[in-house]
Amino acid sequence: MRTLPFNRWISNTRNLAVFHIFLFLVSSVVVGVFLWLAYQNNAYKESKAALKTDLHGFSDVYDLNGSATDLRNAVEQRLKSRELSSFYLLMDEKGRRITGNLNEMPTIVDEIDGEFVVYDLHHDDTGVRAPEKSIYTLFNPYYDIMTITLELENGMTLLVGRDVDLFQNFYWLIIGFAWMAAALISILSLIGFLTGNMILKNVRHIHTTADTVINTGDLSSRIPVRAMTGDFKQLADTLNIMLDRIQDLVMGIRQVSDNIAHDLRTPLTRLRHHIESLKENRDPKGIERAAAETDRVIATFNALLQIANIEYKKRRESFRVLDLADIIADIHEYYELIAEDQHIRFYLSLPPQTPLPVTGDENLLFQAFSNLVENAVKFTPKGGTIALTAGCGDKGFSISLTDSGPGISDADKPFVFRRFYRAQESRHTPGTGLGLPLVKAVMDLHHAAVTLADNPPSGLRVRMVFPRSDTPAQ
Repeated sequence: MRTLPFNRWISNTRNLAVFHIFLFLVSSVVVGVFLWLAYQNNAYKESKAALKTDLHGFSDVYDLNGSATDLRNAVEQRLKSRELSSFYLLMDEKGRRITGNLNEMPTIVDEIDGEFVVYDLHHDDTGVRAPEKSIYTLFNPYYDIMTITLELENGMTLLVGRDVDLFQNFYWLIIGFAWMAAALISILSLIGFLTGNMILKNVRHIHTTADTVINTGDLSSRIPVRAMTGDFKQLADTLNIMLDRIQDLVMGIRQVSDNIAHDLRTPLTRLRHHIESLKENRDPKGIERAAAETDRVIATFNALLQIANIEYKKRRESFRVLDLADIIADIHEYYELIAEDQHIRFYLSLPPQTPLPVTGDENLLFQAFSNLVENAVKFTPKGGTIALTAGCGDKGFSISLTDSGPGISDADKPFVFRRFYRAQESRHTPGTGLGLPLVKAVMDLHHAAVTLADNPPSGLRVRMVFPRSDTPAQ
């Protein structure tokens, strides 16, 4: 289906704003003109009907008696009204004024006899008992008078008029409001146009950055935050943080791929060598070595799957309220003999008679603590010490594991939680580089913070802080 040119034009945000402003202007003009015409027609129709009624009343007085005196008395009686808003003028056959609150017959009325005429009359040109000046005439020294004349049988002329200042001033009031509305709409349109330009400029920055990432794959592109303000700046900061996270994830995937290729290449090569050796001579030890290499590869992939399973929060179904003190005590009991075999002293320190309730998965926590203790035993030399300490703090329960081994250099500490990363000191020791990443995944799943620090004079301190559970441990 083809898109019409107008649809393409109005799909632009700025054009859409202009279109709505145009519709608002046209609608305002149409409604204003309609209301003014309706009001004016109704007001003038009412004035004409009142003038005709007034004129017919005087005509009836004259027709009843045929006396000019009675007609004059009727006019003068009308002029005595306190709420007078009309003009009257009675003239004889020679055009001389007999009575009324007008001094003379206006020329325009004299030329158009028997029809309604609207004309301006200065306040000073009226006679006595003229209608009072209204608040609408303070800045306009003229009456707006609608008149009609009647010529009687004896040559006299009667003029009846009515002050329509209110209608005329209402007209100018509408015109004034129309100009004010037009000015206000123009100002709002300018503000809307400038605001639209600013919004489009901010959106354009976001679009340009997204377009660069999509078309070039360059995840280092960022939205220029300095060029933005307000909510768009917050949005740009959020999107930039998201891009940072995506970049870290992609780099992590690339690094994991490289590390998998590097770490699995050696056991797979050895496995192939053992298989080739088995072809030549059936050595039972070769079969055992091939099986060991196969087990190592399988263990590596199992560890990767377990970390992925934990990171994607698929193990929360086994969460319950636990006592960390019980798990720590079991860890110490399990590894104390192993440490003694390596001539390493393994100490345990728990708060006296104080449970450490947390919500979590007992098996995962046991595995994470086991990985840390195994690393400590692996790298602590004979005669060294390992200490497992639990404590209570304002932020939760802390578990610390210290050893007297070589520790981890400051350059390696930011990277040891990455999969397959191995510090230079541990390159020649058995391992897959997945122990600490699994610990980090388990801690993140339990919303626990894990940090690494030196343990002077030598060694490593691993500290984990767990949030408290509202429910006491069973």
